[in-house]
Amino acid sequence: MSDHVDPPECSFDKWAENYDSSIASDDGCFDRYEEVLVAVVEAARVQPGMRVLDIGVGTANLALRCVARGAHVVGLDPSAGMLAKAREKVDRDTGIELIQSAQPFLSTGYPDDIFDAVVSTYAFHHVEHETKPDAVREMARVLKPGGVIAIGDLIFEHAQAEQEALQKYDWLDKEPFSRLDELRAEFSRLGMTLDCHQYTPVSWVIHATGVRQL
Repeated sequence: MSDHVDPPECSFDKWAENYDSSIASDDGCFDRYEEVLVAVVEAARVQPGMRVLDIGVGTANLALRCVARGAHVVGLDPSAGMLAKAREKVDRDTGIELIQSAQPFLSTGYPDDIFDAVVSTYAFHHVEHETKPDAVREMARVLKPGGVIAIGDLIFEHAQAEQEALQKYDWLDKEPFSRLDELRAEFSRLGMTLDCHQYTPVSWVIHATGVRQL
């Protein structure tokens, strides 16, 4: 990205210790956080026996909700600190496999057609604008035919809406946020349809379905 410097991994490592408490008290970027998590699980149609990939698993808040529905979850994250905190909350027998990955959206490390759903919350906005199409294709690549990609994140309808929000909300930092017009076009190129639901002025839950064409 040309105008954004992503925090180093150590920043996320340091944040890991109080991440859960900080988002619980945040009525800005993380407003309606719990509702967004539930909506992503619903959008992904998580059911017993499903194999789910959670990218940017963080402290495993979303992964645990998927496991509660009987799914097996693979959680990828670049931050060792976040994963350490997640492991404190995850028993060995819960069905969550936690893996550190330097670029989890761009290189999952898994073969084609292996996951029933790919999910993520509050992580995709860290992916560079120029590599978001690659990230979308990687998520679609590991998805089984008929599977679902479901994302809850800070997203804007288009570039103008993003600029208006940045001017309006002093708690909103500039990041390489996703834009719905661009995401719709990218998923359409893959033969997938994107459905979107807005939860706050800055957060959406989106999910893509359809047989992808890579």
